[in-house]
Amino acid sequence: MSDLSWVAPVVAAVSAAFAGLSAWGTARQAKFVRDQTQIQREQVETARRQIELQREQAEAAAQPYVWADIQPDPQVGHMLQLVVSNAGPTVATNVRVTSTPPLPSAPPYTERIDSLELVLKRGISSLAPHRSLRWILGVSSDLFKPSAPEPITLRVEAEGPHGPLAPLEIRVDFTDWANARDAPEGSLHQVHRAIQELTKSVTKAQDR
Repeated sequence: MSDLSWVAPVVAAVSAAFAGLSAWGTARQAKFVRDQTQIQREQVETARRQIELQREQAEAAAQPYVWADIQPDPQVGHMLQLVVSNAGPTVATNVRVTSTPPLPSAPPYTERIDSLELVLKRGISSLAPHRSLRWILGVSSDLFKPSAPEPITLRVEAEGPHGPLAPLEIRVDFTDWANARDAPEGSLHQVHRAIQELTKSVTKAQDR
C-alpha cells in the first residue's frame, strides 16, 4: 500500500490558503462597503448643505433692505433731510434708526428733530417695499454755520418676514459735501424758476 500520510497536510495547507484568501476577500469587501457608506454619507451631507444654502438665499432675497442717509431735498436743493427707505421686496417692521452723535439740525426744526430721534429710536412700526420717509433737518447754510457738522453714523435695525435684519451702519461726513453742487433734481424747480423770470420780463415790458 502507498503511503498517503502526506495528503492530510496538503489538504490542510490548501484549506488554510483558501481560508486566508476568503478572509482577505471578505476584508476587502467590508472595506469597500465602509468606503461606499462614507461616500453616501458625504453626498447626503453635501446635499443637505446645498438645500440649507438655497433656503438661506431664498430667505435673504425675500428680506427687506432698509437704509438711512442725509440727502438734499429733491425739490428744494438747499434743504437737507433725513431719509429712511426700504429698497427690499417685503415689508420691514420695527424699523429703528439711531444717530451717533445726534442728528444735526437748525431752527426752526431743532425741537422737531429732538422728537424725531425719540420716535426713530423707539421704532417705526412698518415700512412698505420701495417706500421712503423724509424729515427736514434744516437749511444747509444754517446747518453749516460756522462750519460743517461733525460726522455722524446712522445705525439702522429692522425686522423682516424671516426675522431680524443684520444691522446696517452708514457714516455721513458733511465735509465731503464742501464743493458739491447744491441744486434740486428734476425739471419742475427749473420750470418754476423759468416762469418766474418770464413773469418778471413781461411785467417790465408792460411797465415801459
